[in-house]
Amino acid sequence: MLEEETNSQDTNTEFDLIVVGSGNGACGFLSECLKYTNSANYKILVLEEGKSFFYTSDITHQNGWAKSYATKIFKVHNAKTSKGTPILSGRAVTMGGGGSINFTMIHESSQWLADKIGYDEKYWDDAKDELNHKFKRPDPFLTRTPFTKYICETFDGTYPHSKKQQQNRTEFFQPASKEDLRGGIPSLRDDYENFPGKEAKQLYVFPNQFNEYGQRTNSGVSLVDWERVHLRNNSEVKELIMEDTVCKKVKVKNLLTNKDEVFSLKEGGRVVLACGSQSPRILMGTRTLTNDRIGKRVNDHICMPLALYLAPDDQKASISAKNAYETVFAMTTVDTKGGDGEVVKKLATFDFFTGEIERLFFLVSSLFLCYLPFNTVKAIMWQFPFLFTFLSNTVRILLTVLVYVYEIVQGVLNVFKGRPFGESKIVVTTALVKFNSVLEGQYEKKGDRITLKFFEDERDFTIAEEAITKNLDLLESLGSKRILISFLYRLFTRIPYKKSQVKGYVKNFSRRTLLSDQHLAGGCIFGDVIDKGITDASKTGQVIGSDNIHVADLSTVPLPRVSTQMTAYLVGHHVGKQLYAPNRKKRI
Repeated sequence: MLEEETNSQDTNTEFDLIVVGSGNGACGFLSECLKYTNSANYKILVLEEGKSFFYTSDITHQNGWAKSYATKIFKVHNAKTSKGTPILSGRAVTMGGGGSINFTMIHESSQWLADKIGYDEKYWDDAKDELNHKFKRPDPFLTRTPFTKYICETFDGTYPHSKKQQQNRTEFFQPASKEDLRGGIPSLRDDYENFPGKEAKQLYVFPNQFNEYGQRTNSGVSLVDWERVHLRNNSEVKELIMEDTVCKKVKVKNLLTNKDEVFSLKEGGRVVLACGSQSPRILMGTRTLTNDRIGKRVNDHICMPLALYLAPDDQKASISAKNAYETVFAMTTVDTKGGDGEVVKKLATFDFFTGEIERLFFLVSSLFLCYLPFNTVKAIMWQFPFLFTFLSNTVRILLTVLVYVYEIVQGVLNVFKGRPFGESKIVVTTALVKFNSVLEGQYEKKGDRITLKFFEDERDFTIAEEAITKNLDLLESLGSKRILISFLYRLFTRIPYKKSQVKGYVKNFSRRTLLSDQHLAGGCIFGDVIDKGITDASKTGQVIGSDNIHVADLSTVPLPRVSTQMTAYLVGHHVGKQLYAPNRKKRI
């Protein structure tokens, strides 16, 4: 039953299953669990710290997903480097988790999943097919926006650019084929050596979760029959109450009443943690668990904003009015040296954003918080969330005023030139480059700090510098720059427009900017903290040292190389299937 308000009767009920969290992993898990537990007597409680999906969708529908950064949906971690430099890193706190605000849909390769979780590649190919068909997403090659198509043509070299631009291009991106799609959702390929060019470069077109009106109708929430569970929003889990190795009860703080509540499990019942970054925290606070590997091997994608360009005049009419996120990303590789001196390929990806600049303000105002405040201000934003919201909205208002002044001035100039006043709308295109930090971090045992080792290995600098430098000409092909806009943008951010500026930008970013992609992974790794279930499927995801606590979210794997959303769904799907499907198979 759906419940936005709390129901005191739930505290008097014993449950067969308590799921902590309702995000990507939880939705993947519940969709499988409910398929095989159709008895009305099997009682499931889902505890969600945030508000309902309907509250979230109302916000995200207004301005795509970016507006969520200025609301209570988004919370900032106390994330720092080993040297204490603050990192702007956050998490979604809402029913549906990151799947209620994120866009990108792509799987890690089946080879990667087999290496990290176990089973064979065929098992993961089949699991992807099963999960993808639940989303019922159309072929993204048929539904991509005109500007997404333009990006693809620009990067694969088929768009007719000027001779000078063509000369500056040394290598193009190889589009992933339609055969790489499984149920409409692409999967990362590992066969780099089969792609032309010295360095592997791939383009992936992916579907989004929206209908033709821009409504989020196919996120992870759509996978679950919520009428069959007891959903408790505004419920923050504080403690797992144990008897030896068995969790008997779950203690929760009701965020509406500010009072503690306790929920009980039936004999033989399970607790499944699927609350992302909070799963390791809950286990670290569970007294009977002494595994010192809990909270280790934690990582996030380093996220570096790139330059703003004015969209080409012949493409302005094709810009989507529904959202600013183009459903395509590019993957490039950089050669680095491992600890043994062996050459290792590291992946970096580019996400693209295009639209009238006003539609990007919620995104831009949040990103600028990495550049404008001193590090001391950033360090306390996690303690006082209102400060993040206040600063983000302040920046947004200032940007709005500047743009309106610019548009008025341009409108007056248009009148003098005999053009309509309203031709001054600013349509921009930009990109983000993202990659895994080479060194993994950890959750600290004392306090709420998370240590992420961004740019503590020289290879992080190599990846950032080479990925940006090698593709700057291609990025510039998406639009044009104005001297005044590029000067002001560079003044505040040092984001490069020239290859000679890249090294300085990376150095500045590593010292004072430090933005993550809100893709925190690790902390409850398969094989280190939880059982792989290879010999006994009923133990899949079970916390080592416990009898009935399982984990089914992104904290169970190292950070994937691409956007994490589909990997999180897949982990939940896998754990749910192995625990509940009667015909589950073992594959090593």
